[in-house]
Amino acid sequence: MSNQPANIAFFRKTIRVLGILAGLGLFGYALINMIRMPEVSPDSFVPKSLAPSQTDGFPFGLFQLVFILLYSFAFLPVIIMFTINRYGENPYAMVLGGSLLCLSLVIEIFNNLPFAGVYAYPEPLAQISPEMMLYLNQTTSIRYLSFDVAGFSIFYAAMLVYMVHYWRSNRALSWMVIASVVTFAASAPCLWFNGAAAVALMAISVFCASPIPVYFGKWAAE
Repeated sequence: MSNQPANIAFFRKTIRVLGILAGLGLFGYALINMIRMPEVSPDSFVPKSLAPSQTDGFPFGLFQLVFILLYSFAFLPVIIMFTINRYGENPYAMVLGGSLLCLSLVIEIFNNLPFAGVYAYPEPLAQISPEMMLYLNQTTSIRYLSFDVAGFSIFYAAMLVYMVHYWRSNRALSWMVIASVVTFAASAPCLWFNGAAAVALMAISVFCASPIPVYFGKWAAE
């Protein structure tokens, strides 16, 4: 019994640290996307050839995986603890927002974890024809983008739930949510005519949202 307060203090600090790590993961994910954006058009989202990218000398893909998985794994326990602690404020908002956010995080984990496994696989992959390789690259890109956009769309939906709840009591959080949602929505039309602008707006949107997990970690540990 004497160790119980010390244990609680340890786990409270752990939740705070996880919130900070989740925020850093979001920030790093946005930074990588800002640096490694499509060069010309929306076609750059799905490869049309096997020509190497100008940024292939640096492992951008690996860093992107590390950042998005860091955000997803770190933020999941934070939002569960936040929902438990704040449930009494508004059970409907907490359950709805927490459910949407957890779903978003699980989607991102399932979407990115297989790609991380490729880096851990110790044996060289089998060689296949260039036509088959291009086809696999295209289908993999389409699948990844579909889940990634869905995951972040659900994330922003959850943020809107929290914004409605905290509009009067926490305007800083509310304005961060508004800025991130507006820039994310503005990126959609750019997908049809300027891929670089779309990615830039998406990255700015994630930059705006990156402090939010830090706030949630702080509130979850109170």
